[in-house]
Amino acid sequence: MRVSASMAGDELARLRQRVAEIEGRPPVLPGEAAILPFGLGRLDRHLAGGLRRHALHEIRGATAPESVAAFGFAAAILSRLTKSDPRPVLLVAEAGSFGETGHPYAPGLAGYGLDPRRLILVKAKRPADALWVFEEAIRCAGLLAVLAEIRGTPRQLDLTASRRLALRAAESGVMGLLLRHGSNAEPGAADTRWHVVPRPAGTLQDFPSGIGRPAWRLDLERNRHGPTGLFDLEWNHDDRSFVAPARPALSLHRVPLSADRPHPSDAARKILAFPPAAEDPARDRGEGEGGAPSRRAG
Repeated sequence: MRVSASMAGDELARLRQRVAEIEGRPPVLPGEAAILPFGLGRLDRHLAGGLRRHALHEIRGATAPESVAAFGFAAAILSRLTKSDPRPVLLVAEAGSFGETGHPYAPGLAGYGLDPRRLILVKAKRPADALWVFEEAIRCAGLLAVLAEIRGTPRQLDLTASRRLALRAAESGVMGLLLRHGSNAEPGAADTRWHVVPRPAGTLQDFPSGIGRPAWRLDLERNRHGPTGLFDLEWNHDDRSFVAPARPALSLHRVPLSADRPHPSDAARKILAFPPAAEDPARDRGEGEGGAPSRRAG
């Protein structure tokens, strides 16, 4: 009897589900359930549906403001993950990263729709310790996701370590988010890599009603499932969803002059402007009236 590729795949999926039940782990998510869509057509098409839950994703900021924005983007991803899964999320960071971007702020996380009570925070002294906790936590299927904050390019985070982290995420089904502060693009095995830059907030209805949503420009630098590209998007914390950018807070390139202020006439411009030096021979000789040195109020 011949076994088709689809039948073999179904049988393998059933075996994985059975192993997960025996080990007391959450069931392996099949097909589309293993993908977290952004809900934005163009971006999801680039990603062949969205972010893989059982994968490693890298998010980086080259400067401190970018790193803060990158953490906000990661928090939005975690907020979407926790909408339909009760498992907790672990955050691990080396102590030095808190000095640059600050500690996670519970009311701020709640503003993103991410319940702080769902989070487990681990502070490590060294990058090597943070990476060790990251790898061990990704192997724990009782967690929904693990976010690790690492500064710069420590030698422990090489291509081999990145491949190991990606393998652990694929085996356990736990999403790994590697947030790198002050880092350039480095070789790695992440499923996707994002460079996050903050954007000016758009307005909702009108400017006096308050500032708009968190907004980012995302540079998808690495994508194993399609092309790369630039994407502008915002975060709607009420619906816990990504949305297209709202209109800019200021639609003009510069502040216009007051409507009741007349434009200066040509005569006024001549009065306000200094005459060329050649038109004042006395000044060229350094003499004013009576042969005294001249000092003009500029």
